[in-house]
Amino acid sequence: MYVTKTVAERVEESGSRLIRLPRVTIGRFLREFKNIVEAAAVNSFWESRVKGKLKNRPEKLGQEIFDVFARAKLAQKGAAIREGVSGIGFVDVFVTFSSGLLHVIEMKMLKGSELPGPAQLATYMKHQNRREGWLVFFDARRPSNRGPVPATLKRASGTIRTVVVDINPLPPHKQT
Repeated sequence: MYVTKTVAERVEESGSRLIRLPRVTIGRFLREFKNIVEAAAVNSFWESRVKGKLKNRPEKLGQEIFDVFARAKLAQKGAAIREGVSGIGFVDVFVTFSSGLLHVIEMKMLKGSELPGPAQLATYMKHQNRREGWLVFFDARRPSNRGPVPATLKRASGTIRTVVVDINPLPPHKQT
């Protein structure tokens, strides 16, 4: 599985807003990732959106798109590490900026009403001694079947903040 050349080029050409900023926060970084995916990479996840058929391993594809995005956007401002070891598991992504603060990010596909990942991320947060973690959802649900996703989830290990990337938007011709 790989990110197509077209998607990689669009991510890299998407502008250097983050590079120009004096200080980048993880929230701003993840919102920019969300915007790029929704603008340039939605179709990368699907065999057929009409039939509701995702490509094989779409979560891994999302991680690969994030990797391309992070390399293009971080430049000398930080680093992204995929599949970092945490206890006996592997965190999808660690991101660190020039401050050295480690951000723990888990990515999950959202297909139904269940929110996958909070317990897993909370464990990683505990192992990394982090009171905050980020759960990025690639929302593949049909627009008519979507329930709300809380912006934050409280766990004993700390606060989990969520970012929802809409990979199954309502087509413009069907919007009112």
